[in-house]
Amino acid sequence: MNISLIILITIISITLLCTAWLTFWSKKNSANLSDEIDDLNEEAGSNLEIINKNVLETNKLLETYKKVIDEKNEELKKYKEGQELLKQKGLFISLIDILEFINKFSSGSNNLDEKTKNYITAIYDKLDIILTNSGVEKFSPEINQNLLEINGCSPSIETKKTKDKNKVNLISSVIKPGYRLQTKENEFIILKNSEVQVYELEN
Repeated sequence: MNISLIILITIISITLLCTAWLTFWSKKNSANLSDEIDDLNEEAGSNLEIINKNVLETNKLLETYKKVIDEKNEELKKYKEGQELLKQKGLFISLIDILEFINKFSSGSNNLDEKTKNYITAIYDKLDIILTNSGVEKFSPEINQNLLEINGCSPSIETKKTKDKNKVNLISSVIKPGYRLQTKENEFIILKNSEVQVYELEN
């Protein structure tokens, strides 16, 4: 046999063996690599689920905090409004007392000169305008309403006698109007009760 042919066959055989071994090694490493990639994907997926869960929980917690903060801010706003309203109420009641004092003083003083009367009237009118512009208004309950069923009314010591049992505690007349402060549409705070006379059953 030719020596060259033997060498060629040997080289081809070695080449085939190397190719086979490389193919086997490549497949083995490829399988291992694929397994590692699968493991990494699984781990990454698990981590993403954990992160997503934490994000959702954090969002819920932030929403809860926001709700609590909004509620506290609303409470603080109402408290401040309430405090301011109390201050205004005290001021308005003082002005109403001055109005009633001026009215009573004017009615009971017959010896006042015209200049003094005009001066007192001017003060009364200015105070009345201030109250009106601030949302304060007079009010009088309707006659024959039950005193026990309405707000803002105080019964006078003097009553009106009646033989009709159905009229007991009903308003017979308004002695003095009350004052109320409008805070919102159709919402009022009573500043001073209206004084009324009610029916009392005659013995």
